Amino acid sequence: KLVKGLVDGTDIPITVKIRVGCESDTINVLENVKAIREAGASAVTIHGRTAQQGYSKDANWELIQQAVAESREAGYGHIPIVGNGDILTHFEARRRMEETGVHSVMVGRGALIKPWIFKEFKDNATWSPTARERIEVYHTLATYMKEHFGDDKMGRKKAWTFLPWHFEFLSRYCSYPEDEFAVQSTEKPLIQSRMPSSTENDDPLDVLLANRSGDAHDVIASILWESDSDEVAFRKLNEFSESVEFNKILMTGYSSEEDQVLANPLPGKAGRWNKRRGRKPGPKRSDEEIAAIRAARALKKEKIIASGGVWPPN
Repeated sequence: KLVKGLVDGTDIPITVKIRVGCESDTINVLENVKAIREAGASAVTIHGRTAQQGYSKDANWELIQQAVAESREAGYGHIPIVGNGDILTHFEARRRMEETGVHSVMVGRGALIKPWIFKEFKDNATWSPTARERIEVYHTLATYMKEHFGDDKMGRKKAWTFLPWHFEFLSRYCSYPEDEFAVQSTEKPLIQSRMPSSTENDDPLDVLLANRSGDAHDVIASILWESDSDEVAFRKLNEFSESVEFNKILMTGYSSEEDQVLANPLPGKAGRWNKRRGRKPGPKRSDEEIAAIRAARALKKEKIIASGGVWPPN
């Protein structure tokens, strides 16, 4: 009823994302896909786990494949079904599409760990960025946040809901070349496997970028926020990676919450799962502050375009 009401009430295409069920003993993905498409949805995304599972088990792509086959047999093959779950590499994405017949795949944690996964899929090739190249990507992210939230005390406070937190994912990055990991990925999703060490060469900067400590993430975020260029960010992070301060963080170890970001719910009784850690609401701006920030952005955009530049900046 909800989907049909939305479809009938707007000209905008309505898409729906679902899980395969709420709990392991109430798998109802086929019934839900049927009801959603008959209600007029333009596409359906299926995450191959129950809500109860969290990330404790691999995504069930067989159920997704069944939903695709059933939709085609029922004459609804024109309605896209998007598969979701455990996609970390371009070759895993293509294999899932080929094996299940989904129209496309949706990436979640994989994009938080390596935002360039979309470039890899487009190029059909693994990109293994150096520490410098990763810092350029991370500095771009910080720059976009400054433009969005504002380059002031309030803007930084709002951005800090996301930027240090994002490094709980970014710090898990390691390279997975297709020729080395394609076979392994068929046995178990790479994102669900124990990742190989990315600090074997003991380069201080690589050690820093792979560190899971929240204290390190806060410093990294601060350096990226305060740096005026990629080069400055690279130099300051290099200096911090060799500092006494970072060595103290290494000696202290990781925080007790380091893996909660992957959202594995703690074991509980059947039908119940603990609440995931959420983000605290960000501070609110006044209408005047919002208007001033928007005016500053508009002026910046106008100047860049007038000088023959590109907006948004690359």
